[in-house]
Amino acid sequence: MIISIAGPDTYRSYEKLKSIQQLGLQKQAKQEIFDFKDIELPETEDTLLAKLKQSFNTSSLFSEKRLIIIKDLVSLPKILYSKIKKILSTLKDNSEIIILFYNTNNIPKTHPLSKALIDLQAKQTQYDYLPELKAIAYMQQMSLEQGLDINKEGIMYLVELQRQEHKQTQEKESNKAKKIPFRIDFYKIENIFNQIYNYYGDKQTIDSQMIAKILPQEDYSSIFSLAEYIYSHNYGKYLISLNNLQKAGIEGIQLYGLLISQIKTALIIKLAQEKGLQYNNYTKGHPYVLQMTAQNIRTWKSQDLKKIYLALIDGDSAIKSQGQSPYDKLRELGMLYCG
Repeated sequence: MIISIAGPDTYRSYEKLKSIQQLGLQKQAKQEIFDFKDIELPETEDTLLAKLKQSFNTSSLFSEKRLIIIKDLVSLPKILYSKIKKILSTLKDNSEIIILFYNTNNIPKTHPLSKALIDLQAKQTQYDYLPELKAIAYMQQMSLEQGLDINKEGIMYLVELQRQEHKQTQEKESNKAKKIPFRIDFYKIENIFNQIYNYYGDKQTIDSQMIAKILPQEDYSSIFSLAEYIYSHNYGKYLISLNNLQKAGIEGIQLYGLLISQIKTALIIKLAQEKGLQYNNYTKGHPYVLQMTAQNIRTWKSQDLKKIYLALIDGDSAIKSQGQSPYDKLRELGMLYCG
């Protein structure tokens, strides 16, 4: 039998790998592992490939069950592809031998392994990242497997904890190209489930309040929250949020520029509304974000938003020409327009 497990969702793929290894132990199969990602001296890529070829060609006078695990073969440089192709050409399907290719990335179509797996009619499974709803369902299954009865609110509390952590990480990253979408980290979730089990055991239904006792949410401030607090005239939360963002190390000029962009968008939306026009025709952005902005400024007048926008432009000039602190200018702005 020939099996291929690949994909970036290494938590689920590794769980599958462990289950196959466990099955091999139960059937008393001799296990061999060839790890091409973590090659340890004195081994080299060439010597490990030679050993893999020898293993493929090894036969026994007696019936012997074997499990051959080949990890991250696709990580080898392209210069070795011809050698890999020759070795894979010696591969034969055998009912007594399970050959498992395990790769922590998807297998490129140009890789010789890809064609070999197709020719050998291998059982292939690709573990891509789950969409959020399916990831939440997978979390619920994980909790049950660990003997935990966590209700829906408890599960969503844990999701929100990870979402906040992801936002904080992304907001500190100035390079947009490096930003990645939010994904539930199953490794961290497994550790959290262990903490919950050690604290509460398996004798009761666990809700969000019980989880909050051992995993309280931190006071989180988003780079998008300042505009929201201006719209709601909430100076207290504006100031707290601004202080939290500064403590978190958010770059001040970047934050100031973002607020200018948000207020400009709000002003365009309000001007369009006052003229009975569709604001979607005059500004770009995610429809949901634009809709929420339009809702938040429904009690505002365009001239008031214009005052804030012009004040921000003046402050931007002072920051760039006089070296004033962006955070100091944002505090001044809050005092004038959040009350």
